[in-house]
Amino acid sequence: MLEHLRPQYAKAFRCIGSDCEDTCCHGLDVVIDRAGYDRLRSLSDLQQQVQQHFAILPVASEKQYARIQLMDTYTCPFLSGERLCSIQQKHGDYFLADICATYPRLSQRIDGLRETSLLLSCPEAARLVLLNPNLLPDDAANPARYQRFLQMEPARGNGRPHQFLWDIREFSLLLIRDRNYALWQRLFILGRFCKRLNDVTQAGQLELIPRLLAEYARMIHDGVLRAPMDGIRAQPTRQLSLVLEIINRQLGMTDASHTRFRECVQSFLKGIHFDQSAAVETFVPYYQEGYFRFYVPFMREHPFIFENYLANYIFRTRFPYGMDSEGNTRDPLTEYLAMVVLFAVIKGLLIGIAGHLGDTFGKDHVVKLVQTFAKAVEQCPKFEVSEYMALVNAEGMAILVKNDG
Repeated sequence: MLEHLRPQYAKAFRCIGSDCEDTCCHGLDVVIDRAGYDRLRSLSDLQQQVQQHFAILPVASEKQYARIQLMDTYTCPFLSGERLCSIQQKHGDYFLADICATYPRLSQRIDGLRETSLLLSCPEAARLVLLNPNLLPDDAANPARYQRFLQMEPARGNGRPHQFLWDIREFSLLLIRDRNYALWQRLFILGRFCKRLNDVTQAGQLELIPRLLAEYARMIHDGVLRAPMDGIRAQPTRQLSLVLEIINRQLGMTDASHTRFRECVQSFLKGIHFDQSAAVETFVPYYQEGYFRFYVPFMREHPFIFENYLANYIFRTRFPYGMDSEGNTRDPLTEYLAMVVLFAVIKGLLIGIAGHLGDTFGKDHVVKLVQTFAKAVEQCPKFEVSEYMALVNAEGMAILVKNDG
């Protein structure tokens, strides 16, 4: 019954091993569980290496017990010359830590159902997700599905904060794939919905969520939001400033291991003709040229790329009831903001990269940027979306998602 609302595509993932252009054994902060640590220590030939290359966490738990100390080259000390895991080669899968055995798969349980999405910091996972025009079932994008929401009535709440998660997920997936609206409009509408959802959730009035879904389905179906959105103007200067600010902050917190991400950033900076001594306004014409001449034509031919990215994000984070890096539950508005801030930075970087590469800009560049961004930024525990909470108003949302003016 819920198959169309769950990430079935993860079943198709296959690791390409030493052929991978950016091995997961390089540049990732790997924390293993207690059971995995004990299994490794039980191997007599690895006891000395385990003692040398693992550090017990100051506040250790069964799930997060010890951290692998990377080499000076930022690679795992157990990486073999063939760019494979020497532990797996010699002792088999049983002795791999859970995170190493399952990566890039991310599994979680919802209402007793286990579902698996993918972390896009793996190049092969990024290709599988981003480049598949049929990632989700076709009926998940059928506008006729709004009819179900139009008929929803208030329902008695049962006290569970995620009681209507499947309904919200179906609505969100339908909206982000509804090409009757521009992508920025879909995200803008989703943001307004999440703001209302946040108010209802904070007030403990969960029984009103079905009515809220019906209200927004009606507005989308009838097109009443088109005129107000048409009046929103693009603000490329403020958008580009935000992208530069976030990238500059992240590079300051990112070690030298993420060379591929830094290559993408350099391409972006060349595309906007960046000059440290110049004002942001001087870069905007180049940013706009890259957007209209190269980015827009490419995305018109591949509209599914960002739709797939957003769908995987929804699955991966249990949107809109995700958790932060400390395991604390986020509210729907913060979860929405996290998604669109990441989207805005990726899109901004791609615009600059498209401007730099011109007609040669293609799918491989998109995959490289999204994959390295996921590795260097999305999975960085120091990336805090709370610093951008000032953007949760209508103008801020527009800055994040709108380019065409």
